[in-house]
Amino acid sequence: MLLAQNIETPRLVIRSWKKTDTDFTLALWGDGENGQYMSDPVRDDQDEEYLKAVDEMEDNPDGYYLTAVLKEDGSPVGTCCAFPENGNYDIGYCISRAHWKEGLGTEMIGALISLIKAEGGKSVTGEVADMNLASIALLRKFGFSEDRKSRFKKWGKEIYFDAHYYKLDL
Repeated sequence: MLLAQNIETPRLVIRSWKKTDTDFTLALWGDGENGQYMSDPVRDDQDEEYLKAVDEMEDNPDGYYLTAVLKEDGSPVGTCCAFPENGNYDIGYCISRAHWKEGLGTEMIGALISLIKAEGGKSVTGEVADMNLASIALLRKFGFSEDRKSRFKKWGKEIYFDAHYYKLDL
């Protein structure tokens, strides 16, 4: 799904993901530290099947894949997504470690929640690895609370993460 128009926050422009974002996205998600708690594989393990899945993100009919760029110079700093189903939107997000602790994740999540409210969403969920304390704190800042336990696997590895879905009723 493509955004009808870009979303602007004080420092970001959040726009629909484009194939020209592929290199940034693969590097961001495939970075060992940045993608540590994500299901996405590290750069060396990004196989053909994974690369094909990323290649098909533009205008995906199941949800929004988005890129966040700095207003000041247009450089990409993060990605996020939102997948609607029966009034709930499941979200994901990632900020480049070069921009951690600058409040950009707060701007991005706030913008996603505003988009979801504007579309009539009733709730928002996000799955977070239990060891990802920064991400848990970010969701709690917006009033998310633990909803249910989960577990997910790192792509192509026998690495599993105990996790929880966090939920915000709108």
